[in-house]
Amino acid sequence: MQSQSEDMSDPDLLKQFKRGVYIHAPDQTLTHFSGCLIEGLVALGVPVRTNATQLTSRPASMPLDGVDLASLHSDPLTGFAAYLIDISSTNAFVPVEGLSPVAYITTSDISVFCEIPQPHLLFAAHGSRAAVKPGRRIPIAFGLTERLIARTESQLPMAERDQNALHSFRPTLQQGVRALLDLAFVPDLQKVLPVEYINIPPGHYIEALKKSAVCLCYGGDFYSQIQGNGWFDKNQPELAALHRFQTLDAAAVLRWDSWRFWEALAAGCVAVHLDFEKYGFDLPVMPEPWVHYVPLDLADLKSSAAAVWDRREQWPDIGARGRAWAVEHYAPQPTAKRVLQAMAEVLP
Repeated sequence: MQSQSEDMSDPDLLKQFKRGVYIHAPDQTLTHFSGCLIEGLVALGVPVRTNATQLTSRPASMPLDGVDLASLHSDPLTGFAAYLIDISSTNAFVPVEGLSPVAYITTSDISVFCEIPQPHLLFAAHGSRAAVKPGRRIPIAFGLTERLIARTESQLPMAERDQNALHSFRPTLQQGVRALLDLAFVPDLQKVLPVEYINIPPGHYIEALKKSAVCLCYGGDFYSQIQGNGWFDKNQPELAALHRFQTLDAAAVLRWDSWRFWEALAAGCVAVHLDFEKYGFDLPVMPEPWVHYVPLDLADLKSSAAAVWDRREQWPDIGARGRAWAVEHYAPQPTAKRVLQAMAEVLP
């Protein structure tokens, strides 16, 4: 059932937030989601200010393209309608005195371990229904920027694209999902579809995506619970406390959100990722397997590899519907509206 704030019209939201939204970055660095949020707030006509002096993201997905952050600068004064604190760099609660209402944002790789005291909201990426901390958590996605949407507006028909699967992962740590799939999925996929390994300059990446039919865009790492392990409880109680969850499956896939997923969707590629529903990934609006993306089943990767090629007649529809779904629900403006609707529930 929708809450009252979810039914609010755009004029109602603008009235609620006419005094503006302040986004505070303790390290003066805005992360990708906060940049997207600012783009959406500006598009809605909501005043927005920040203390940030720099922004981090991928070049292909950089938000606030061409915007001078100095034009948005302000000290965190009282009087704004709402305050958002981007704690992605530390993934730790930062108390704020004298400002209200305050909510927090984390897009950290270890966001599932972040816990914010009641009654504050926590907008958290990499949402998981398999590992849930207490508190008022609202799932968010990396999502799309105006820059990415504009650069992928022109689309090649699927039949004119290179009939291959793009593999563009750079070496990083704690990427157990990619390591497993390189061992147990990609070799079988290569038997039915060429896999192109690329390492190209950022300026050419979007063009490579737009020419490719399929993109491998999964990510994440595996987590096995230590909750209830007596050794940790006795010898490392602080670590044990960090690993206590309100809900916890026997095993989970964490840090699953991927830049490549959203970039592939925007470019109209067939995006290949783990099955969102099966592995408990949480988003405010979920994608449908074989409608918006191709799902992988870790229990039967051989069949998953075969299905990518066997269902190739669906590629044009999956690519088109995936982009349309991403733009409808995860462009900056709908992203900002969801944040405002959630914040409206805690306005005094």
